[in-house]
Amino acid sequence: MSNLSDIKRRLSSVKQTRQITGAMETVSVAKMRKAIEQCENCSAYKDAVSDIMYAVLDSASDYEPKNGRDALIILSSDKGLCGAFDHDLFRFVGQIDGNTTLFPIGQACIDYYKDKPNVDFRFGKRYISTYKNASDIAAELLTLYGNGIKSISIAYSKLSGSRTEAVVERLLPLKKDGKQKRSVPSIVEPSVNVVYKTLLPLYFADLIYCAILNNVAAEHSARHAAMSAATESADKLIYQLTMDYNRVRQSSVTEQITEIIGATSAMVDIGAVDSEKS
Repeated sequence: MSNLSDIKRRLSSVKQTRQITGAMETVSVAKMRKAIEQCENCSAYKDAVSDIMYAVLDSASDYEPKNGRDALIILSSDKGLCGAFDHDLFRFVGQIDGNTTLFPIGQACIDYYKDKPNVDFRFGKRYISTYKNASDIAAELLTLYGNGIKSISIAYSKLSGSRTEAVVERLLPLKKDGKQKRSVPSIVEPSVNVVYKTLLPLYFADLIYCAILNNVAAEHSARHAAMSAATESADKLIYQLTMDYNRVRQSSVTEQITEIIGATSAMVDIGAVDSEKS
C-alpha cells in the first residue's frame, strides 16, 4: 500500500472502528456487572424457595409424568459481536435425541434451529431478562408439563470465573437424590401437597429467570472479551498503518528533494544556472 491517500483513508476507517469497539467494550462491562448483581439476588431467592421445595418433595404426591416427550429450552443471544458464545453452546448441546422438543429462545438460536425437526418457536422472541417474562414462559411450560411433556431441561451459558461455560440443567421433574433431600418440617399448613403445588410455579419461574440472567451475564462477558480483542487488534493496525504512512511520506519527501537536486545539477551542467548561485 504505497499510496498516501489510501493509507490515510484506511487509517481513518480503523480509528472509527476502534472507537466503536472501545465503546462497546465499556458498555458490555457495565451491563455484565448489572446482570451479575441480578443473578446474585435471584440465587438468594431461589435458594430460600429450594429449601422449602425439597423439604416437602419426598412427602408430596408423585407429580412426575410417566409418558410424553422431553423438552429442552435453549438460550442464546439476540445480537452478535460476542465471538463464539452461541456456537460453543450449540456444540455443547450437540445431537438432540429425536424424542426431544426444542424451545429456542434468542435470535441466534432461532437462526440455528430454524431448519431442524421437533422445534417449537413460541418463546423465540422472548429473550428478555425480566421476572415477568420468565414467569409467563414457566406458566406455559407447566401447562405442557404432563400434557405431552414429561421432563423439562434448559441449556444456557454461565460465567465460570472469567470464562463462560455451557451447561444443561434439568428443571422438572425435581430430582429426589440424597444431596437435595431435606427433613420434612414438623408442621406444614395447610398440607404438604398444597404447599408443593403453590411453590412449584414460583420455583420453576425462578429457575428460568436465573438461567436467563446467567446467560445474559455470560453473553456480555463474551462480548466484552470479543470487543477487547478487536480493540487491541485495531490499536496494532493503527500503529502499523501510522508507521507505513510516515515511511511512505518520508520516502516521498526524499524523492522530491532528490528530483530537485537532480534537476538543479542538470541545469548547472548545461549552463542554464550559475553553479556559484545554485
